Amino acid sequence: MAPTLSAQLCLGLCLCWGIGAQAGPLPQPSLKAEPDLVIPQEKPVTLWCEGPPGAELYRLWKGGGYEDMEKSADGREAQFLISHMTAKTAGRYQCDCMKQSWWSEDSEPLELRVTGLHDPPSLSALPSSQVASGQEVMLQCQTQVWYSRFALHRDGEEITYGVAQHNGRGAQANFSIPAVTPAHGGTYRCYSFHSYNPYEWSAPSDPLVLRVTGCPLEIPFCTFNSCLRFCSYPNFTKEETRQRSGDLARVTQP
Repeated sequence: MAPTLSAQLCLGLCLCWGIGAQAGPLPQPSLKAEPDLVIPQEKPVTLWCEGPPGAELYRLWKGGGYEDMEKSADGREAQFLISHMTAKTAGRYQCDCMKQSWWSEDSEPLELRVTGLHDPPSLSALPSSQVASGQEVMLQCQTQVWYSRFALHRDGEEITYGVAQHNGRGAQANFSIPAVTPAHGGTYRCYSFHSYNPYEWSAPSDPLVLRVTGCPLEIPFCTFNSCLRFCSYPNFTKEETRQRSGDLARVTQP
């Protein structure tokens, strides 16, 4: 990503400041990506670095190397536009900011992945994509050629990763849900990639809609002034039932 005009103008000034400027007591900035961390190739993505009020200058780093620099438009954040997502722009990013000649610590790392570089895998549910509550289901992601890793997403959110297994024709990963709850329902997709290129993903699989039906037994879970109803599962305590019926649905790889 070529430095912007403002980055070129600021670079010499930054080098001059480098002698006196050092990491100081500035809070760590935050770095986020819009619209997402997983971007189809050739589509745009914007990285936003937000620091403390009055921050004057922001730097973007990729893989530990300087990538770009921007002045803050509002004294609080700066944006870095990647107009076309490619294998070259995918990777691990961090940012920092400067205020009164003091540089902050680096932000937490943000990992951008590009999709569509390989053919999509297929995703299926065994024994079926319609599962009774409390039953087990296996989500199987497979390809016709060898890949070493798979990623599983639900409703656009990353769920888990899987290590590939040989299946005679290519590779596959099995993701097990031992006891399905309503929270596991949703639209799933998977991606394949190589472990040596972890930011370069395939196109997504066709969507698979997992439907959870039935409820063995509804039980109340009450606080001081309200009650909610949850599905009861064999051999679970009331707290375990509440957790399994909540939003923290887990999918694991055997």
